[in-house]
Amino acid sequence: MVAEQLRRSELARQQRIDEGHPVTNPVITISRTMGSGGRIVARKLADDLGFSLWDRELIDMIALEAEIPATVVEAFDEKAVSDIELLVRGVLGDYESAGFMYQKHLAKTLACIASVGNAIILGRGANFLLRHALNVRMDASLERRIVNMLTYEDTDPVAAEQKIRKSDAERRQFIRKTFGQKKVNCSHFDLCLWMDGFSADDAVEIIKTAFKVRFKTR
Repeated sequence: MVAEQLRRSELARQQRIDEGHPVTNPVITISRTMGSGGRIVARKLADDLGFSLWDRELIDMIALEAEIPATVVEAFDEKAVSDIELLVRGVLGDYESAGFMYQKHLAKTLACIASVGNAIILGRGANFLLRHALNVRMDASLERRIVNMLTYEDTDPVAAEQKIRKSDAERRQFIRKTFGQKKVNCSHFDLCLWMDGFSADDAVEIIKTAFKVRFKTR
């Protein structure tokens, strides 16, 4: 999956060079809350632009860079792991997790992706590390997010709400622990979309317009 996404970035980069665009390595980051439609929008956007998409693929690339199993990266992915928990893992013999520095490897991996550009990165606080990117935030009301969850997952309203609230709490802790930010606000982004009033296709078109303006493309 990593090789395929890198190939997509390289092809898009070469096309932009051939078309004479002044910027050859643009990146779009999409921060989202669970159920807001961020993953769907990111996929549609990647298809429309011919860009690589880094979601699960980012976990695999971090694992390759750090030379550890992807399951270790998953334990840290968008979650805050305390120093005490790391110590306990080491005491219990989980030395790979105890010694793994998620922040360091995340930063190196994002820098690698950004150097090629023509990429869309979903979540992982990428907006805090890639300031030159077009940084987008997607959110929606709890009611809309629950409806979306029921549409795309085999669940019930109570379970969907519990899953959303758990995800929100984990991501807040992750942002605070990893980037020192108490909360996410619009000043961290170039474009914020409240998805109660937009469909996924609407959001894609809005982001594409912002992309053209930001990177001076035709």
